[in-house]
Amino acid sequence: MVSPMILIALPLATAFLIILMGSKVAARWLAFAAVALLTGLAPFWFMEVLRNGPMTIVLADVLPPLGIAFGLDVLSAGFVLLIATSGLLVLLYSMPYIPHVGEFEGAKKAETRYYALFLLLLAGSFGLVMTRDIFNLFVFFEILCISSYILVAYSQEERSLEAGIKYMILGSIGSGFMLVAIGLSYRVAGSLAMSDIGQALAAVPHGYALLVAVLFTLGFGIEAAIFPLNTWLPDAHSSAPSSISAVLSGFVIEVALVVLVRIGITVFGTLMEPALGVLALAGVVVGELAALGQKELKRTLAFSSIGQVGIMLFVFSLGTQSGDWAGLGQLLMHAGAKSALFLVSGYFILRTGSHEIESYRGLARRMPAAAVFFSLAALSLVGMPPFFGFFTKFRIIEVAAAARSALGYAGIVVILFGTVIEAVYLFRIVRVLYGGAATSATSGAPASAPSLARADLPALAWIAVAGFVALVLVGGFAFPWFDQALQPIAAALAAL
Repeated sequence: MVSPMILIALPLATAFLIILMGSKVAARWLAFAAVALLTGLAPFWFMEVLRNGPMTIVLADVLPPLGIAFGLDVLSAGFVLLIATSGLLVLLYSMPYIPHVGEFEGAKKAETRYYALFLLLLAGSFGLVMTRDIFNLFVFFEILCISSYILVAYSQEERSLEAGIKYMILGSIGSGFMLVAIGLSYRVAGSLAMSDIGQALAAVPHGYALLVAVLFTLGFGIEAAIFPLNTWLPDAHSSAPSSISAVLSGFVIEVALVVLVRIGITVFGTLMEPALGVLALAGVVVGELAALGQKELKRTLAFSSIGQVGIMLFVFSLGTQSGDWAGLGQLLMHAGAKSALFLVSGYFILRTGSHEIESYRGLARRMPAAAVFFSLAALSLVGMPPFFGFFTKFRIIEVAAAARSALGYAGIVVILFGTVIEAVYLFRIVRVLYGGAATSATSGAPASAPSLARADLPALAWIAVAGFVALVLVGGFAFPWFDQALQPIAAALAAL
């Protein structure tokens, strides 16, 4: 079987080749070929881990602490499958979409740079879920963050540049916290292996271990958009190209969140769980109420992601295997639904030249498939039966009730409150799409882009969005299968 290290090596090598060749056409198809290959291999690695247990890879056969160790277990292999599949669908969407990004203000585009950075972002994501060394965790975190900063500002419009700089400043502060935490951990453990650090911190004074835990949480919490460390997210997600918004909301913040939870369990035990649970519920309330007050579509979806991160973090913070399962189910549903919503919103913006929700009044008449996709994803996000989101939210409430704690009961109230608010603003958007007089679909489109005169999504974009929507449709009907598939992943997370 092909070594899983290709997950990191191939995107890095392909990104270098794309920059070297400098051809837009070559960049598109090289990136697509690389990610398609990884997507084809990911299910085999996942099945191999399920059958034979975790895989350990040691570079150059040099054992830690001198060597660099990577590994795949059911949790990381599951994330590899999610990242690769989502990356492939977003690349399909990017081919017809990216040439039009930035045309409203004449921003200079560099498609070769876009595809190279996209591959670097994937390599960083794969490295984060595979590494077993806390310093290399930092290295891959930086690869992911730096590529994300630049991609957010890709259009070079004023708002995207401002968002990219804000994201970079906050991310750099988070990186500083992580470096200090790594130094403090190495000081007591004499090793960078997560398991060694966990054992060492268990023997030091409580205050020292708590300081390290807080620093790690501050570092990864910024990228995971945990309240109140999420101030970068609304500007970044709403200003980035919609393909990158889908990636950031679809798996980047989820990867950061699960890595944070995994480090918390492996290294710090239950030290941070109560505090994270309280912050999670605050994030649900703030995110959903802020989304309710927005007038721009992508900004509404960005604040919605803050609320969804709060739900996932809350259920992870309960510290039970059933809670981990419910959190993973919600994570998978959110990846499909929110990716579809951001991808469709990108073409709403291109067709009208506006970010304002009111500008899309009656747009469903001109873009019926896009409107249907948006509505289906929104129904799942709210949790309407029989969509995937209904089953995942029901399981979260069930798990919270089973916890029989003040935090669990508070979580039920907050999540139900957030769901009502979420339904109000998402259904308001759907009502605008289907109501009123039809909007001129190309009124704001650049004259240099005659392809925007088409009524609906281009074929490749249609396939990409349909792929994500299929998850929220199939997820509900295939819930028993997801139950069986996610149980070993949750068990692995709980056993750390």
